[in-house]
Amino acid sequence: MSEEKQVTRRSFFQLAMAGVVGIPMLMNSMKSFAVDKCPAIPPKGKMIAKPMEGMGKTLQYVEDAKTSKNAKYKAGSHCGNCKFYNLAKEDSAYAPCTMMGMKFVANCGWCASYVVKA
Repeated sequence: MSEEKQVTRRSFFQLAMAGVVGIPMLMNSMKSFAVDKCPAIPPKGKMIAKPMEGMGKTLQYVEDAKTSKNAKYKAGSHCGNCKFYNLAKEDSAYAPCTMMGMKFVANCGWCASYVVKA
């Protein structure tokens, strides 16, 4: 008494539509997950801004914006969407920052000189 399941035209198109809708949603969720993750290893051979040295200390720079205790910090603001972050020279989610003397900062970092990119 085995029961064979036949794929009807209707069920085929229902599955196809579910895939068409589901795949972009899956891709978007993976993309947002990637943005939340901070780079662990800075690029080699680049001068990296340090949170406790020089301008990093002066501007209260943190390598992960979510850890900032500065009252000016607002959720969603990070170096990657700051006007001083040089996206054209980005390397391994790090790029030079004008305010840090062109030292490389993490895309997900934040400092008190943050200004949203227009």
